[in-house]
Amino acid sequence: MLWREHSTKMLNLAFRMLKDRDRAEDILMDVFVGIPDAIRAFRGQSALGTWLYRLTVNACLMKLRAEKRHGELEELNLDTIVEETLGKQEAPRNNQFDPELLQLGLNALPAETRGMLWLKDAEDLDVKDLAEIYGMPDGTIKARLSRARHFVKDYITEKLKNA
Repeated sequence: MLWREHSTKMLNLAFRMLKDRDRAEDILMDVFVGIPDAIRAFRGQSALGTWLYRLTVNACLMKLRAEKRHGELEELNLDTIVEETLGKQEAPRNNQFDPELLQLGLNALPAETRGMLWLKDAEDLDVKDLAEIYGMPDGTIKARLSRARHFVKDYITEKLKNA
């Protein structure tokens, strides 16, 4: 029953994060195989679907870190991330921008915040979806995204000043 009701949404989420159907299917299988062990931690404070999304996001982030593919995925959506992080007016339109600097700024963020920023900016999930996935109020999500963007912008600005 869980498979029928939730597997398609979980697969879509994993695919959006990983950009690879085979890896997304692997994650889906890993999450479902791990449910019997993980269910002990389920407190029933959120919907079962929300909890399954959370398991899926965590599994994807762990896979990305393990494979060190997160940077490669960000490069695919670099323009979007640059515009969202630096602002459309300030986003560089020439070759002077160093994508490695953006990567360093993003790498300096905590993993959960980095994943949240990735899902919002590169995967275009809305705040309501993120609140459901992360089990946080909308306002907390907005605040974390704002702080993350300011942190990365300040990081880049500081590194460019010192260059």
